[in-house]
Amino acid sequence: MTTQTVLDQLCQYFGGPYDAALRIYHQNPQVVPGIYTVKRAWWKQEDDAAYFLGAPTGTKNGCALVIQIEDGHEQRVAVAGATSGVKRVAHAVTLHGYIRSSEQYAEDAQDFAYGIRDALIARVRADRTCGSGGFEAGAFQVGEGGEPWIRWRVRQGRTTAQLTKTYVGVQFEAHEYVQA
Repeated sequence: MTTQTVLDQLCQYFGGPYDAALRIYHQNPQVVPGIYTVKRAWWKQEDDAAYFLGAPTGTKNGCALVIQIEDGHEQRVAVAGATSGVKRVAHAVTLHGYIRSSEQYAEDAQDFAYGIRDALIARVRADRTCGSGGFEAGAFQVGEGGEPWIRWRVRQGRTTAQLTKTYVGVQFEAHEYVQA
């Protein structure tokens, strides 16, 4: 698969169908509760409305997710001599969750951030192919060979009188196996 194909599959798995007019992946209800927008690139101009796209009126917490394939590597493994084999392609994926919260207390916004982290990890664990249909069909799996880990980080929120901004990052490798 191309990097774009893998990225598109991940965006659909975490966000839903692609909306070409808005250039985002989303559906209602959300695939991951609290995440209203999934993108494969950052905004040129940030739009706070995207954090709450499709949310019920009065929603205090929203997350926009940007999915990035940061790095990768390829390794060929010979199966029957030098003429045939398999290549393992590893895509280093980061899920960047940008959170906006109008909760009265920063602790409540931080609790929402931890909830997003837990929900993203649960979504990865629920289907290690991230909706690709299984790696035997030429797709990919998370944690097969190489790096079997899922990493995360939650940043302390920046708070003003009206808004708390927080970041959640979840990292993993998606492994693709193709004929060499």
